[in-house]
Amino acid sequence: MKPSCTVLIHTPQELNHSSYIQTGLFELEHMGVITVKVKLSFKRNLGFLTVTKDGIITKKERPHSKTSFYTLIDHTTNKKITFAADLYDHAPHFSGVALKECDFYFKRNYESRFVKGIKAEANAKVKKLGIVFGSLSENRRSRGKFKTGLFVTNLSLNLKWDRNPVKRLLKSYGFQKHHWNFTNAARTIARFENFENATTDTIMFQTRCFLHEKDKDLQEIHQQRYRIIKLLRKNFSDTFEGGFVPSTLAKTTYGDALTNVPTQPEEYLDAMKKARIVIYTRGLANSPAWKMAEYLSQGKIIIAEPLTAELPVPLTEGKELLYFKTDSELIEKIKLVLDTPALGEELSKNARAYFETHVHPVQNTKRILELMLNRSLEKS
Repeated sequence: MKPSCTVLIHTPQELNHSSYIQTGLFELEHMGVITVKVKLSFKRNLGFLTVTKDGIITKKERPHSKTSFYTLIDHTTNKKITFAADLYDHAPHFSGVALKECDFYFKRNYESRFVKGIKAEANAKVKKLGIVFGSLSENRRSRGKFKTGLFVTNLSLNLKWDRNPVKRLLKSYGFQKHHWNFTNAARTIARFENFENATTDTIMFQTRCFLHEKDKDLQEIHQQRYRIIKLLRKNFSDTFEGGFVPSTLAKTTYGDALTNVPTQPEEYLDAMKKARIVIYTRGLANSPAWKMAEYLSQGKIIIAEPLTAELPVPLTEGKELLYFKTDSELIEKIKLVLDTPALGEELSKNARAYFETHVHPVQNTKRILELMLNRSLEKS
């Protein structure tokens, strides 16, 4: 059967986060559902908008690099629909270009209060993207175009005719080279599709420090993670695994809370697959961390700090996971699932089902494509 639509991927300025949408698209193409074409884009896409708590919008002439751009061509109506995927951590920040030029804008860290605040600036319909994570499709194509788009666009953004143009370009080139190599070493979607039942009674919480503690949000995140690591080690000394991934900051400030679990992504995933209970805390700027998607993919029993991001389909307390708000509640919830095996089995089963239905790149990308196609048919 001929694919019902074609999706153009306009080469993005960032590949790590945008890999989620690309994986969904290339997997759907492999299934024969759509056709995918990669189109070189050297657009600078300047326009970084922020909504303050008071509803004031500020604008800066810089790119919103974690927003990627696409064109959907509906073969039934021959209409073109432009859309963007905003995978940035911060809910108040938006791509001004995507809001103005696209028909749809799918936001990872979606909070209604900020979306309402940006409404006057938006021609695009802003929608919830949901929980995402980085992964690679073995069916990915056009590596040369992606690499060229990444390097040329970012070198252009860093080109300034001052005293040190060569130094700046060399630094940018080195950063993009590292970024390219890092994203190409990402785990394939098949690693998350491969579901294994827990083989140990391990309680796992492995986390990291960000590069610095210069602002209050980062300090609070680090202090919370440190406190939880110590708490879990104290209460579950025989079964707890995890801690901070070693880094300069972690070693100097939280040296007594370093992890005892492998830190390389593939080895960490292997260890996590064996664990029974996992702990989730908020990501940077209250963003839904990739860790949640990874946990759901392996059907873990998840004890989580409540999400502030709004999801297309909410995660339900007592169905896919258990929420905690205090340290004592965290310990109580862990003991509850340890003492109630049937509850743990139900949470595990439902977590995996949520991943398969709402988080897997194929299913989520298919959802947003169908949403746009249906809107197109309604207007025709």
